[in-house]
Order: sequence, then structure tokens, then C-alpha cells
Amino acid sequence: MQCLHLGHVLTRDHIFVAVDGRQVYRAQRRGTGKNLIDLYGQLAQLRPNWCFVLFHQFDVSVDPLAGFPQLQHRQIDIKGGDRFNLWEQFLLPLAAWTSGATVLHCPANTGPSRPLTPLVLTVHDLIPLEIAPNAPTSRLWMRRVSAAVRKARHIITPSNYSKRLLIEHFGVSSEKITVNPWAPDRKLCRLTDVNELNRVRRKYGLRSNEPYIFAFGAEDPRKNTRLLIEAYAGIVPALRKEHRLLLVGIQEQALLEFRAIADQFGVAGQVVLHGFADEADIPALLSGATVLCFPSRSEGFGLPILDAFVCRTAVLTSNRTSLPEVAGDAAILVNPDSKEAIGDGLETLLSDESLRQKLVARGSERVRQFSWERVAETVAGVFEQVAG
Repeated sequence: MQCLHLGHVLTRDHIFVAVDGRQVYRAQRRGTGKNLIDLYGQLAQLRPNWCFVLFHQFDVSVDPLAGFPQLQHRQIDIKGGDRFNLWEQFLLPLAAWTSGATVLHCPANTGPSRPLTPLVLTVHDLIPLEIAPNAPTSRLWMRRVSAAVRKARHIITPSNYSKRLLIEHFGVSSEKITVNPWAPDRKLCRLTDVNELNRVRRKYGLRSNEPYIFAFGAEDPRKNTRLLIEAYAGIVPALRKEHRLLLVGIQEQALLEFRAIADQFGVAGQVVLHGFADEADIPALLSGATVLCFPSRSEGFGLPILDAFVCRTAVLTSNRTSLPEVAGDAAILVNPDSKEAIGDGLETLLSDESLRQKLVARGSERVRQFSWERVAETVAGVFEQVAG
């Protein structure tokens, strides 16, 4: 299917959406890129007469959205590199306009300050403002967000927490913002095959049938990797002996630092640190874990909580920002700045199987409230409103 210039004929049945698709086509996708694959795959099914073009900068060998004829991707780039953010500020809006798009969707917090096409902006969070508001990089980022927020016809955000921040810091009217919580990764399901669970355990440095605590680590202090290692070192030795701590997603340059911290606290042999995990391994990593520990200091949503609910794994997470909205009463909530609170929560979950089962049952019920059909229908409604 070719995306045709729609001229002045704008109807519900024929909308052409241009998308900043860089998060989808990066070599190493994080949460936003995975979400967009689920979102646009669902949109293509819900609105089969619509057309979508995802613009990006990368050479693509495998298209994760192949199979949907109305979903196209197009590489556009600037010679000499993307200096001064010219790709987003100049090339993307020009490409959207010349292609005849009805709506431009920028799904990763920032967008062009002079869009030539009606702009829908997704703002996941304002984390740099919360974590390091006076840092030069944070100030630059906030200026970019502010410019895009002012020019956007409508803003989508995944939590009431992020909506409040947008209103407080940018003076955005409530009517201009739609809260649209994400849903769990569509490829996720609970795995019970012992051979597959053990294959993945061994791949990530654990022994077959070994119980473990699972966590997503990162160099970013917001993810709280250091304090989690310290909290783990403080739990009773019998529980540490029984459950190792597996941290994945750590950038190469940070692995040595976190290994030194584990050694400093005497748990080097019990903490397993790994780089980015293959997307295909996440269901087994979550399903095989006794607990998902997600003590982030700030999140715009917190998808790993829902993913753990799908995989029927008990969750410990933070009592801050958007995370209580996602977890509800189906997780242990702790102060992410207290290693004692994190450690106490881990000890409680690891030693109380009946509590874990109760939380798993609540999580399985709660996750039914979050579906990609609902997410996509809400986004489609916003596009229709802006296009109309």
C-alpha cells in the first residue's frame, strides 16, 4: 500500500500519520521502542485504512513491524551527523510535510519547535527535571520539551503523575493532555518449561533450578542499581545463600563499577551482573525469578511491573512517582532511598511464600486493566481529534 497525499480530504477512515520512529529502529531498544512496536501494530489492525510512515536514521536489516502493509519505514538522514539536533528540528518536520501526512506523532518527549504538520507529542516523564534540574544537559533537554509542548496540538502521557508535572511546570491545560497508561509487552507470557528456564539461567550466569531475584540495572543513578546491591548485601545470609541477585541491562562501562561495589560489600559471588538482555529471554528471566525488584527513584510509568504481573512473579517497587499507580495493591512498595527499606521488603517477600502467592494473584487480576487495544483506541481517538 502506498501512502498517498490526502490533500484536503480528512476523514476518520483516511488519516496519514508520520512518526518519529527512531526508538523503534535503534539497535538496542529500550521500553519506548518496544511500546511503539506494540502500539503501531495494534493501530494498524484497528484502523486498516490509515497509513503510517515511521521516519528514522538507521540501516535496517529486520523490520519489527513487517507484515502490516500500511506501516512503512523510511530512512532519512543528514550528511555529517546530526549536529544541533537538526534531524528532529528540520528534517523530520519537512519529511512529514512533504509526504502529505495529516498528523505528526513524536513519541519520545521531544519534537520539532516549528512543526509543519499538526503535532501529537507523547511525554513519558520529566525525569531530568526531578533528578538533576540544574545540570546543563537537563536544562537543554527541558528547553526542547518546553518548545515541543507549546507547539503540540495534543499531548499523551502514560500516568496521572506525569500529567501533574506537565501542568505544574509548563502551565499546560488539563484538556490538552490525555492520560493513556501503557500495557505489557505483547510477546510476554508466563513460561513454565523447566528446560527453557534453565537454559536462560545458565546463559546469564546462574545454575540450573537456582532461585534468584531479578532486576533491571543501569548506569543511570535513577535506576538505583548501587543501592539495590547494598540492600541485598544487608539481608540475612541464609536468604542470600538461597537467592542470588541477577541484574541485567547494565552498560559495558558501568559493569566494572558495580562489580567493585558488590566486592566492597562482600557479595561479589552472589551478585550476577549482565549487559543488555535479549528481548526473547525476558519472559524466561521474569518467569523464573522469585521476585522482581524494581526500586527506581523515578519513572513515568514502570512497564516492568506489568510484565512481572503477566509472568506471575512477585514485585517489590518504589512508593514514588508513577509506580504506585501501576502497582496498585499487587506489590510491596518501599522507599527507594532507603537500603534498609529495600532490604526489609526483599526479606519479607523471599521468606513468605503465601504473601508472594497473594501478590501474584492480585497482579494477574490487575494486569487485565491494561491492554494494547485500549491504548491504541485512545491514541487513534487523539489522532482523529487533531486531524479533524
